Amino acid sequence: MGDSARKIDVEKVIAFGDDLVGCLKEEKDVKNLTQHLELSKALQSHCDADSKAVRNLLQDYRKKIDLSKKKADEAKSEAVADAEMDFLQKELEEELQREHLLREELR
Repeated sequence: MGDSARKIDVEKVIAFGDDLVGCLKEEKDVKNLTQHLELSKALQSHCDADSKAVRNLLQDYRKKIDLSKKKADEAKSEAVADAEMDFLQKELEEELQREHLLREELR
């Protein structure tokens, strides 16, 4: 049973080979096929170059995005630090004013 399936596959391969030989009998057909093969290789090379360029651009944009996120986080932490500094400055001024009032009362 396995032998008959193999025989059918071999027959299909031989038939395909015969069809291919029939298509390529003329020199013009071989030249056309060769030309298309060369063009497809050139196209593949061009696509590979474009793909690499796009990949590089994506990496550059990812780096820029990461840098922007880092700067935004730093700006947020500075804003928090500035707000805390303002709050502490206000507390200090209030304490100094209370101290000044207490000194006035003691006189």
